[in-house]
Amino acid sequence: MKEKIIMFVFCFVIFGISISTLFNQTVSLFKKDEKVSDVVKGHELETKKDKSGVKGAVDSFTSNLTGKKEGAKAASEVTKKTSGNTYIESTQVLLGKEDWLFYKSTEDGDPISDYQGINHYDEATMQAVADKLTNERNQFSNYGIDFYILSIPNKSSVYPEYMPDTIERKDTTSKTDLLMKYLEENTDLNVVDVKPTLVKAKKKQQVYYKSDTHFNQIGAFVTVQALKDKIDGKTDKLKDVKFGKITNHYSGDLARLCDMQDTFNNDTQYQLDPATVNTKIKSDKKILVIGDSYSDEMLSILSQYFAEAQTVNIWSFEPSLLDEYKPDIVVWEHAERYTDRFNWISLFG
Repeated sequence: MKEKIIMFVFCFVIFGISISTLFNQTVSLFKKDEKVSDVVKGHELETKKDKSGVKGAVDSFTSNLTGKKEGAKAASEVTKKTSGNTYIESTQVLLGKEDWLFYKSTEDGDPISDYQGINHYDEATMQAVADKLTNERNQFSNYGIDFYILSIPNKSSVYPEYMPDTIERKDTTSKTDLLMKYLEENTDLNVVDVKPTLVKAKKKQQVYYKSDTHFNQIGAFVTVQALKDKIDGKTDKLKDVKFGKITNHYSGDLARLCDMQDTFNNDTQYQLDPATVNTKIKSDKKILVIGDSYSDEMLSILSQYFAEAQTVNIWSFEPSLLDEYKPDIVVWEHAERYTDRFNWISLFG
């Protein structure tokens, strides 16, 4: 009799979990698509690999099991506390000092190797990149378009002081530092390396989110000014503009990636006040930025300083868009961990 009762309870629990899982999966079919960052997209693409056959069916089912998400989150919380706030259980997110989060994936760039300075380009590779980008520039010239290269540093390059001491650096100069310097010294390309500008600006204002891979609106503003300085030399200064606060409890893509939004949610989200922008320095040119999710963070500010601003993800760009948008300026932007794309992606096929 006792065995029958235990078996009944066990079957009841399994039935309940199955019903709850089915409900979660059904609801997910009707959820609206949310805008996600390159970090979350990269993680989601990686988890979709090897999902065929029985393994795929099992993984798809278990990914929505009731309690699995909560259990993983609880495990991360416990690990964080028991390690003295020095570690969280995540394959994608690194817990730094003072609750700063950093991206540690090796499937979506390799930001940790960038930080350590162990993946430098050799000179032959940099020369090949220089030749390729010069060719790209010449093709844009055929359209009557000015071409610019924009490099945005990984958060760890701007805030190394918050990286864990366990991550040792072989060289504080990254492969991107070397490449940008090489392009500036050996070509006539328009190169904008915004790392020094952001490092300088952080002494006055926080320019990256603690819980996100991206810079905040202040960092985006500083980046746009560095770009505009290269284009026409007419810029606004950080001290001359104001930013409104949207929230003091922003939780970014890294917090989302380790499912700890409730823990890492004390970032301040800003928005540039258009009324404080110097309209006299606004360019009469149209600008198109081809790049990654950092470009999206810049768009609202670019619109304040150019006659017209458009952004397009690198994977969506087609030369036909040049006839559609008719830009005067094209900027090819990449975050530091994506610098390799300058070498193997061709904008003109």
